[in-house]
Amino acid sequence: MRDEALFEASVNRELVHKRSVSEVFLTDFVQSSSRRFVAGAQWPRWHVFYGSPDGSPDSALMAETLRQAVIFLSHLCGVPLSHTFLMPYMSISVEAALLDPLVPTQVAVELDVKDMKLSGGQLSALTVSARFVVDGTPVGGGAAAARIVNPVTYERFRGTVRTGLPTAREDLLACVDVGHATQRNVMLGQSSRPLIWPLRVDPTHPIFFDHPLDHVPGMLLVEAARQAVRVATSRPDADFALFEAEFMRLVEFSYPVDVAVTQLDSNIGRGVVKVRLLHEGETLVSLLARVKEPR
Repeated sequence: MRDEALFEASVNRELVHKRSVSEVFLTDFVQSSSRRFVAGAQWPRWHVFYGSPDGSPDSALMAETLRQAVIFLSHLCGVPLSHTFLMPYMSISVEAALLDPLVPTQVAVELDVKDMKLSGGQLSALTVSARFVVDGTPVGGGAAAARIVNPVTYERFRGTVRTGLPTAREDLLACVDVGHATQRNVMLGQSSRPLIWPLRVDPTHPIFFDHPLDHVPGMLLVEAARQAVRVATSRPDADFALFEAEFMRLVEFSYPVDVAVTQLDSNIGRGVVKVRLLHEGETLVSLLARVKEPR
């Protein structure tokens, strides 16, 4: 049994729920034991959205890689492509490592399945832990939980929710203030309230809406939280050294959502912060994070 991942080609894009080949980061997937797997992934030297200015691993890219690995694993276990994936929890930790800027980064994502649930003989939920390894050196870790829903159950679960796409707004924060080079990557609107910004969703964004969705995706919500921390700390280059995100409810396109940062440490720029995404006072997403110290 092969226990090392290869990096020669992307996996089937359908199996990670992507349409664009350029957004498929997994290159291989091997099983090393009954509940242990290794996913190969290649991170590009430059990307229009992902990347860290100091050469360290990007927490958002790590999260997306883990998301793809969990989905691929589920399909490997027999989940049909027609089923829907919901992730109620994800965490990422980033080590103090520098990536070689002259070559794409080849990452071995070591996955341990902690829990699996079956319904009618088919996988319905799983929890995994992950370790990200580059050239034998750990560069981070993570964990994720997934709930898998068949089309009939998902339709019943969604009920009569309005699913029309939102209209892109122009009252965005400046991209330089949230660590990006283009306004298209800004997820927050302007605000006069301290440490609270309105969520802004562009349904044409090529990264987060690579394929049709009927709600705001979790990776966009994590990025909105990170951008809020960047503005709150006046550090556009700030990233998470660690985050734990809980997704309590789906964020609907029709919802007005506030992104609120709470200081949990005397130094918000270097300590622990909590970010909540709120709709009419109800917490939809809660993210606890430790901000990486500047180099």
